[in-house]
Amino acid sequence: MAELMSEEEFRQGVVKKYREHFEHVYRLHQLAEEAVRNYRGVSQTAYHASLSLIFARAYKSFDAIRRLCELASCEDAAVILRSLLNLLAVTRWISRDSRKRATRYLHWYWVAMHSDAERFKGRVPPDLASVIEKNYGRVKRQFEYKDSKGKTKLASQWYQPEVKTLRDMFVEAELEKHYEEAYKPLSGIEHSDATAYLPMLLKMEREPNESRLEIHSDVNVPDYLRNGFQYFGEIFRICNQTNPLADASKLEQIISDGKKFYEVDMRAKGLAPY
Repeated sequence: MAELMSEEEFRQGVVKKYREHFEHVYRLHQLAEEAVRNYRGVSQTAYHASLSLIFARAYKSFDAIRRLCELASCEDAAVILRSLLNLLAVTRWISRDSRKRATRYLHWYWVAMHSDAERFKGRVPPDLASVIEKNYGRVKRQFEYKDSKGKTKLASQWYQPEVKTLRDMFVEAELEKHYEEAYKPLSGIEHSDATAYLPMLLKMEREPNESRLEIHSDVNVPDYLRNGFQYFGEIFRICNQTNPLADASKLEQIISDGKKFYEVDMRAKGLAPY
């Protein structure tokens, strides 16, 4: 009976198999890690503050995707990749009217907190409820709008009514293709529909005598590494333009090298780069 492979041996095998895909991710991750370690946060404006929060979260998501891909935990990597793409759309959209949108992005915190406090009244300490109520009163007017009948409504999402849906935001951020070809398929995995199991079933479909699920399928590893690199690289670039996080020329070189490799890799597979 063959000896079971250790987790570290399995990880090394996956990294070796997709060495070049990982190398570009590791280069970008190393630069981001240095930026996180040295960065102390900037809050000159709401836009600076928003980017500080966005970059920190994007870095953690990118790091998590890298770690999960090393172990071929692709379904979990897909869920975080979807979140990272969502964050890219948010980042791009905010950057196009940074003063107004960044303020709304941050102030929505108090609207969400107020909604939770109303829902769970008995669980919120009075002193905290008072703080929430005060700040909610301070920010809520910017989320009020008139509907078609002239009735005052409170937006149900921070980006409304400027855009009605998340898809509208993707379109305005010039990410419609990513919404259709990446966000929607990844949503199927997030919501556990049948497509989430496709990588596990591929071997069974291709080999009639195979009856085992390929639980540790690595078929999506190169695609998720490429997309994670692409999404995080763009967020890093946008944040770096306002909050100096890293050497801009070094960041651009890493992004350029990665894009060239991933574009060649996609064309070799008969796919059109985007």
